[in-house]
Amino acid sequence: MKRTNKNLTDGTQVESVRLELKNYMDEHGISRVTVARGIGKTHPLVSQFLNNKYPGDVAEVARLIESWLVKQHEKAASKKVVINYVQTSVAKKVREILRIAHIEAETVALIGQAGLGKSTALKAYLNENPDAILIDTDPTFTAKVMMQTLATSIGEDTHLSLHDLNENIINRLKGSGRIILVDEAENLPLRALECLRRVHDKAGVGLVLAGMPRLMVNLRGKNGELKQLYSRVAFKLDMGEVIPDSDLRMIVDQTLPGIEEDVALEFIAAADGNTRKLSKLIGGVTRLARINDNAEISTEMVRQYKEMLIH
Repeated sequence: MKRTNKNLTDGTQVESVRLELKNYMDEHGISRVTVARGIGKTHPLVSQFLNNKYPGDVAEVARLIESWLVKQHEKAASKKVVINYVQTSVAKKVREILRIAHIEAETVALIGQAGLGKSTALKAYLNENPDAILIDTDPTFTAKVMMQTLATSIGEDTHLSLHDLNENIINRLKGSGRIILVDEAENLPLRALECLRRVHDKAGVGLVLAGMPRLMVNLRGKNGELKQLYSRVAFKLDMGEVIPDSDLRMIVDQTLPGIEEDVALEFIAAADGNTRKLSKLIGGVTRLARINDNAEISTEMVRQYKEMLIH
């Protein structure tokens, strides 16, 4: 939506913005609270503006709303490319080892560099197996936060001591045949890893610890403190440093069917064996093509966008 310097001190133009906002809200089911958040104001102010009862600087509010509406239309015109999960050779290996952990109640370590699709693989497994429990960790996780998050996932009370959390979780999961998938497990401190080991042992559920290569160091403990945990890791799948070009080609072909051969090869070369980088390239280049009047995607576009990526 393009506009040319409206004079929003003009009551007619303010009324135009008011009408446009009303129509947009009705068409898209947008609440006044959402609009208020978008412009950094309160929803009563938005209500007053819509009802032509705002006692303050109406022109300033109209400018804020005008800018917000422009952004909403630009977002709609530049929809993000959806890259569906592709059953590549690596994805199949990941699924196989997750299935082993699930069926046989084993502990499995899934490691690999960033951007190889570990998180995507875990989410895909969760979609296929709703009884799985997926925990996304971050550097703030303590043992108690870890167990509270797990308790929340299975509908248990979280306002308990760490000991009671462990006992309740074990009792709930015992004999359930479920699996716990822990993403970015390298973030977890030793005590949190020990708590997960105890849940695995006592409840007899599968446990998958996915993360960067340093996860294997953490599982041993700096001074061998986690021998019990490390000894329970039955299988390890190392995804390595890069994804094979054949797998990247599968992703390109499924996401951009009918693309020219030279363009597909340019995407693969630019991705450097990294699925996350490939996803960013495909999304960015597709948007670039839209901006240029839906131009055909070319090798030059891929090269240009690659230069803008940090990694």
